Amino acid sequence: MEDLAEGIIKHAQKLGAEFADLRIENASGTTIVVMDGRTKAMTTSVETGCGIRAFVGGAWGFASTNTLTRTSLRQATEAAVDLAKAAKAKAKLEFEIVHAKPVRRKEVYRCRERAADVAIEDKLAYVLGLDKSMKALDQRISSTSARYDDLEADRVVANSFGTLSRITERWLISACSAWARSEGVAQRGHASLGNVGGYELMRRESAERLGVEAAEQAIRLLDSKPVPAGKFTCILDNKMTGMLAHEAFGHACEADSVLASSSVLEGKMGKRVASEDISLIDDPTIPSTFGYFSLDWEGVGAKRHALIEDGVLVGYMHNLESSSRMGVRPNGSSRAQAFNSPPIIRMSNTYIAGGDWKKEELIEELRHGLLIQGSQYGYVETAKGQFMFKCDEAYQVDRGEVGQRYRDASLSGVILDVLKNVKGLADDFMLADAGYCGKGAQTARTTDGGPHMCVSDMVVGGLA
Repeated sequence: MEDLAEGIIKHAQKLGAEFADLRIENASGTTIVVMDGRTKAMTTSVETGCGIRAFVGGAWGFASTNTLTRTSLRQATEAAVDLAKAAKAKAKLEFEIVHAKPVRRKEVYRCRERAADVAIEDKLAYVLGLDKSMKALDQRISSTSARYDDLEADRVVANSFGTLSRITERWLISACSAWARSEGVAQRGHASLGNVGGYELMRRESAERLGVEAAEQAIRLLDSKPVPAGKFTCILDNKMTGMLAHEAFGHACEADSVLASSSVLEGKMGKRVASEDISLIDDPTIPSTFGYFSLDWEGVGAKRHALIEDGVLVGYMHNLESSSRMGVRPNGSSRAQAFNSPPIIRMSNTYIAGGDWKKEELIEELRHGLLIQGSQYGYVETAKGQFMFKCDEAYQVDRGEVGQRYRDASLSGVILDVLKNVKGLADDFMLADAGYCGKGAQTARTTDGGPHMCVSDMVVGGLA
């Protein structure tokens, strides 16, 4: 396969490509969805194919094929080069792809028990058990959903810089949602667990308890009061800090958004954009995380990306195009959902670094405010710098004492204001949330997190 890849890259160059790359992938995986005790989906998929890109004078061409013969790959290559040449005629900006260090690497993600070796019946029994555990917790649990995904993919990456690498990735994720209803009020609880590796992850007690965890949260929220609206000093837990890191600032640090003038951080490199306590990092190289990878989908070695250091914007996440256009080195931030999707800039493990406060000290110092726990979803307008996040739970804090529990809390604000209002960071850093991030009609596995963080003047609203 590697010899075939190198031959196809040479063919692209002979056709006139200034730069070319390809990804040959062979992937297999399982998806199981159980809702209200019924199996809604149970699929095992096998996908094999190749995606080929050609670059000519500031324009790209991309083609893919699911037939891995020399003839088919050459035809796809010719299509990609033709598309690039046609696009060049209308390209508004001409630039070159700056040479990146070639990478020769083989890696197999380690695991103790391959998910592919576990019987589909055993996986189904696990998901049915999660769904059943939610229903069994409380009669007020009205609806349930449990999902399990696994994937093993063998990927060969080659490009005209001389990169030729082969990576075998393995990962799993499981998630549960429970809805509780009583007296006209409905609330949702959610729990998930994901990581690279093998099925041993699903043998852990934490994986077995996902259903109970989701149902317990739904019941807690059902028995809570609606949150009061207004401006509060808030202490965000690890999960909400992670959502702020990923959604509010992470997407704004993607260089393709900056180049498209759709990031509030455009033109702010080297300027203070947050409190001096804030350091924002994206790091795909952290072992045993759902966002882990060592080589990106363009064949660039992954590395830790410092985005904000001590409150100052110091970097963006780049692919080969954005780094070439902005005159910096690529930093391995390009990924694709599958062989038939072109690679784009994506986050991996995105987090705010920890501080030196104790969580208990942050709470003790808070005279009047809210403790925010968990995150459900969020909306961010990166060009305007505005966001809205739905929280899992909120608690009243009065003179250092945690009291009344609230439901239906949401946080909103302006990105560049919020992180300038940080009053303290705890030393309890944790990567808290594994899941999928959507962008450009593609998904990517990510993790986010951080410490407990105290922020003043947060706008809190209630959702019915």
